[in-house]
Amino acid sequence: MEPKPMTQRRLEKFIDLMVQTENLDEQIRRMKSSEKFPSMREADGSSRQPGASDRMGNAIIKRLTLEEELNEKIDANKAEMDAIRKAIWSLEKPKEQTVLWSKYIDWVDEDGTIRNLHWNEVAFKLYRNDDEKDISRAKRLHNKALQNIRKVEI
Repeated sequence: MEPKPMTQRRLEKFIDLMVQTENLDEQIRRMKSSEKFPSMREADGSSRQPGASDRMGNAIIKRLTLEEELNEKIDANKAEMDAIRKAIWSLEKPKEQTVLWSKYIDWVDEDGTIRNLHWNEVAFKLYRNDDEKDISRAKRLHNKALQNIRKVEI
């Protein structure tokens, strides 16, 4: 696979990739759980009703088929997330790393809410102050970091 430049669009996808990966992992866990307790089926009129082992076998086959597909997507998401992290850490200036990390990766609020940090929060992380002057400084640093990260091909 040919390396692609790191762009703001790629950085912005980090949180969505992480949430999707967590959801896919949860879907696999639920499928594995349903193998242990497969749902009962209504009578279909045949003389033999499927037993628990038939239901369990069908649940396992269904999970294995879907799990392979989901794991491919999970692996692709993780590879892109690793590329984003690697690109940020490859920047020479720590403040540029911090501004991009804060804006695109540092995403969990105290209550577990997923959101990007606001500019005042980013400014505070960088300069220990969040007045208008420092917010403007953070935005300028962000633009400079985006210029520099475009040079990184991952």
